[in-house]
Amino acid sequence: MATETENAPWPQQLLDSIWLLALAAIIYWMLAYVVWGVIDVLTVPMG
Repeated sequence: MATETENAPWPQQLLDSIWLLALAAIIYWMLAYVVWGVIDVLTVPMG
């Protein structure tokens, strides 16, 4: 059974592990909010 998970592609390993999936979701949302924040700050007019 260990060889099945080792030979599985990385997206399948991500979906099989609840902790990896949660970590991927947290990283995705952190990056999304950082990018959104940077765009928001850059679009504020000077003055």
